[in-house]
Amino acid sequence: MPTVRDWVPTRRDTLRLGAGSLLGGIVGDGLWPVRARAAGRSNPRGTARFAIVVEAAGAISHVDTFDFKEDAGTQSDFDVRQVRNGLYIPYRLFPQLSELMNRISIVRTFKSHEVVHFRGEYYTRAGRPLNPAQAEEIPPVGSVVASELDGQRRESDTFPTFVSCNLGNVALPSGLLHPRYSGLDIDAGAGAGSVSATGEALQLLEERYRLLGDLERAVERNLSSRGPAMSAFRSFQEEAYHVLGDSRWPQALAMEEADKERYGDNDVGRGCLLARNLVKADAGTRYVHVKHGGWDHHKRIYDHAAGSNHYKHCNDLDRALSSLMRDLESTPSPRDAQKTLLDETIIAVPTEFGRVPGALNLVHGRHHYNEVYIGLFAGGGVQGGRVIGRTDAAGERALETGWKYGMQPKTENIVASVYSALGIDWRKEITDTPSRRVYRFVDPLGATEPCIDDEIEELFV
Repeated sequence: MPTVRDWVPTRRDTLRLGAGSLLGGIVGDGLWPVRARAAGRSNPRGTARFAIVVEAAGAISHVDTFDFKEDAGTQSDFDVRQVRNGLYIPYRLFPQLSELMNRISIVRTFKSHEVVHFRGEYYTRAGRPLNPAQAEEIPPVGSVVASELDGQRRESDTFPTFVSCNLGNVALPSGLLHPRYSGLDIDAGAGAGSVSATGEALQLLEERYRLLGDLERAVERNLSSRGPAMSAFRSFQEEAYHVLGDSRWPQALAMEEADKERYGDNDVGRGCLLARNLVKADAGTRYVHVKHGGWDHHKRIYDHAAGSNHYKHCNDLDRALSSLMRDLESTPSPRDAQKTLLDETIIAVPTEFGRVPGALNLVHGRHHYNEVYIGLFAGGGVQGGRVIGRTDAAGERALETGWKYGMQPKTENIVASVYSALGIDWRKEITDTPSRRVYRFVDPLGATEPCIDDEIEELFV
């Protein structure tokens, strides 16, 4: 009996035709591919092959973590220790990361355009504030990475370039980019069996695909009039088949009990473990976005009896991130014997804003605060052990940005730094958009004040 491989395009053909999320994009066939051009002078570093972004969604309290300030809200059991010259960290919250700070750089003076969650999380994922007039065509950062690195995909690369974890129905579509650049969002807690096909399951998939092909050939004339949506959906089906039929896919999704114990059997632990597996597989995935939600501690922030509290979230992030870094650092690069996978992977931990410093509020929590917040960076060319920027004694204002510019860096500059590490010109722009508004990879026109569209050079040199 013939199989689906008798008529499905080769993997290279499929990648050229395109496939991606069922969410799809909005651009018609006539505008694919979009035209990107350089809009300024930039010099991407190209120090990383992979990027892993661990989003602390809900806004981590900067003054209780990596810009520690002793104040009326500080807990007596934090066990604050000096881990490097002038760097104090609550050891109770980060016992493992405290030992890795020579590999991690901290930026303490980010400023956010946003101060509410929906807009703040969008800002983190899209790399720009929400603009309702243009939102429909704005892609997430991962889709831009997938588009820019598409030409580097190999015949053996069957995994999606952009994979996310835990986003669910809040994952952003590919916007003005082709649907093949959409992210594949995975619920790592569902297990490999929910998204892989082997043995009899793969045989059944092949037979159904063969029958689908027979049906589509019979109605091919009618399909041609159904527009780009049908083309995108068909491409998605073809790419899905190639992923599900690759034996490396279930291996990448498999999670050993010992690994789950080290990383933590929770959203961020499983997400970071999945990211490790995808990087180690080297099967096409270059950008992984992991959501670690639940940091919105308006009340009972330190209450151990609360379902969500600062201790638990810090400990979960500590286990997941430290295990990810150690595993990547202990794995030699398959391409360069002088490097490890951590050398080839930039890791960024952004959040949407900070939390109010000082005494706790009347319900024993901290509200939103956007004047300063933190970000962590490691691997992929980042010089570890640096603390960039300085805030005042209360953690309320930036005294020194730590950046070569006087303006505080923003989420746009996190995005520019990740693009730079991956070798992407962050000053590119797309002019042939559906709205005819120019789309810039890093937009200097922020919602509340202009931005400087540059990387954070101090992370690298």
